[in-house]
Amino acid sequence: MPAGVERVQPLFHLFNGDLCYANLSENRVRTWTDFWDNNSRSARHRPWMPAAGNHENELGNGAIGYAAYQTYFSVPPQPGQTDVTRGLWYSFTAGSVRIISLANDDVCYQDGGNSYVRGYSQGAQKAWLEKELNAARSDKNIDWVIVCMHQVVISTAGSFNGADLGIRQEWVPLFDKYGVDLVVCGHEHHYERSHPIRGQQANATLTPIPADTRKDVIDTTKGTVHMVLGGGGTSVTSNQLFYTPPACRVITAVGAPDPTTHKRPPVYVQEDAPWSAQRDAANSYGFASFSVDPGTEPGGTTKIEVTYYNVTGPQGRSRPSKPSPSSGPARMQDRRTEPRTRTRIKAKTCSPCRF
Repeated sequence: MPAGVERVQPLFHLFNGDLCYANLSENRVRTWTDFWDNNSRSARHRPWMPAAGNHENELGNGAIGYAAYQTYFSVPPQPGQTDVTRGLWYSFTAGSVRIISLANDDVCYQDGGNSYVRGYSQGAQKAWLEKELNAARSDKNIDWVIVCMHQVVISTAGSFNGADLGIRQEWVPLFDKYGVDLVVCGHEHHYERSHPIRGQQANATLTPIPADTRKDVIDTTKGTVHMVLGGGGTSVTSNQLFYTPPACRVITAVGAPDPTTHKRPPVYVQEDAPWSAQRDAANSYGFASFSVDPGTEPGGTTKIEVTYYNVTGPQGRSRPSKPSPSSGPARMQDRRTEPRTRTRIKAKTCSPCRF
């Protein structure tokens, strides 16, 4: 994967959790070392900006299990964080794009790490997120608001993790309120994209409502697009598990801890998935690149062209996915109603990045 990233040579690289599965390893330090030996081939050239996943939660490693992750990554400090929560959520700006990285274990029902830590921030992350979104939407230099996180709002893979009601309860109303353009996440090990969604059905799973169903050009002023980009390298894939027609398993609660494993079993409710736009059943591994066109004049239309690359061999060998009913690239456009000053993102330099 790092060789594939270097073929594209982005300004920075977002990677969205479950970075090396150290919490499952008998030698966690060695697992992290192997991770860096591999990925420093790219990370030495450009920032790799992470989001914490459930497999970053390591039993006994700090008060809530994230001490290794917090030690290995130096991200922009945020107000309201403590020694326990430092570095778990943060934001930065690149050109006209505001990137917000969230730590979803704080709100998820799923018991996916070495310890169950739901609610660990006691509302601090949610309060910070709302302030961050309000500030971004009040900034005339920001055209795009993108969230990077691990667990998902949408997934049509059966017999896998599924979507989590906790995120739909806590984050999605804020995404709607402040018009988040794009959410990129992992957790499910496949590629999938939603239609722009806005609002939720009044049912047990808070099913997202598609605001538009056009597939080639997406107007994100109508709703938030969610992308599952989980083909980063794990040997356990989910692209062969798609429901037909599209449906989604949503974790709505957890049961009592198992006396042997001490894990809380998930309680699932299945829903139809009218929000599902595209998914790739043919390819297990890949990554996406995002090219920002800030437009030519204040108040005009800005665009992001998204290309999903299927990894086809060693040394980063990859090919762009071809448009089809099940997979392919797309263009997102974001019409703004007020003039905004834009800064073009320049490749191979971090000078436009503001932390």
